[in-house]
Amino acid sequence: MTQSDEREDRLFALIVEEDMAMRIALDHLFSVILSRRAHAVATADEASALLDQGRWPRVLIVGGGDVPGRTLTLIRTAADLHPAPVIFFLDWRDRPEAGVEAFLAGADDVVCAPVSLKEFALRLRARIGAEESGMLGDRVDLRADWDAEADIVCRSGLTEAEAQVVNVLLANSGEIVTRDALSHAIDHRPWTYGDRKFDVHVAKIRKKLTAAFGQRISVRTVRSSGYVLTLEPVASTPPAPVE
Repeated sequence: MTQSDEREDRLFALIVEEDMAMRIALDHLFSVILSRRAHAVATADEASALLDQGRWPRVLIVGGGDVPGRTLTLIRTAADLHPAPVIFFLDWRDRPEAGVEAFLAGADDVVCAPVSLKEFALRLRARIGAEESGMLGDRVDLRADWDAEADIVCRSGLTEAEAQVVNVLLANSGEIVTRDALSHAIDHRPWTYGDRKFDVHVAKIRKKLTAAFGQRISVRTVRSSGYVLTLEPVASTPPAPVE
């Protein structure tokens, strides 16, 4: 493996965010829109374990919803790495002094959350340099809607009805969503037993998502329960540790 290959195989972004919607959106930004290796976790403890294993990212995004003390400890630990990642703190404004504390701990930038994916990518380019990051080149359309849900719908060619189903499943990623829950969310009425409307939609959605994203995004039918949408890393091999 060449040095260039080794760099590509390493983790580019580590996302630490308790809020599921924001975590999914940022993971989608790096893994799909920017085609960069990313790993998303919910807590600072999970991220610290990865750093202890030598899986050092080029970029670290830390949400402010986790336990404040552990969040700041993670930022300090990452800032002491050599080389240190570019560290972003997502400030959900739970505490006015959170951004100040993050900067003092070693964060490079504080971003008010929730943040648009396009704004975040442009902030990232400003921090690490367009040439080094290789981001936002001709293949990335800055005019397109970068919201994770909208991007998934656009890339897979979903109809409006199918997009409504996917948006509900995405909001509950990894959890079973019942047909009744889908019916209440989309049609504003209870589901009627024997109605196969959502089964038909999910069958078509599954084919389109597989064609667009392979195994990265999948929708599984849980018998007598409902559906589960899951997102998997782009590559199955773990990133190489930093020497």
